[in-house]
Amino acid sequence: MPDLGTIPVWVWVLAGGVVLVAVAAFFLVRALWIRETKRRLVRVVSRREEVLAARRALEEVVVHLLKLDDEEFEHFAKHPESVDRKALTEVVRRTDIVAEELDTMALPRSLWPAAEALADAAYVVSEEAGRVGEDSEPDEVFEALAAIDLARLTDVFEIADSQVAEACERYELDEAAVYGGGLYI
Repeated sequence: MPDLGTIPVWVWVLAGGVVLVAVAAFFLVRALWIRETKRRLVRVVSRREEVLAARRALEEVVVHLLKLDDEEFEHFAKHPESVDRKALTEVVRRTDIVAEELDTMALPRSLWPAAEALADAAYVVSEEAGRVGEDSEPDEVFEALAAIDLARLTDVFEIADSQVAEACERYELDEAAVYGGGLYI
């Protein structure tokens, strides 16, 4: 083993500089990775708000339909161009888009559970809203409305929401700061 006292000072300075640069590079890469992950998490949170808005729209349509008198309800069932039928069609269209985005979005592995749970929630909202098809006959519309399971929507969304909240907590992202507490569509 060589005598350490015979190694020139410039070698020690160079070795120290290399170690310092390596440590700085490690922390810089880590900081950039966390920053990018937070940016991707903001995208996931915005999709959560979209799914929540679609879920609320579906719930509002169902509640509105429950308040209709028989004549108005029959108009809904017989006419695909009714406002409520169009609203359900729009909910299906939007949630299908969100589910596809979440399934194909490039995300860090740590965000996959939140994105998968949200995609599942979007799929369920789409499936429930899609029960009433545009071309359905009145009897099929009545049966489809009776088959809409709002409790299922709540359950699947709570799972997705908890996954997103967990990711936000892990990366210290204040969800309310993303859109001031909600996405306004």
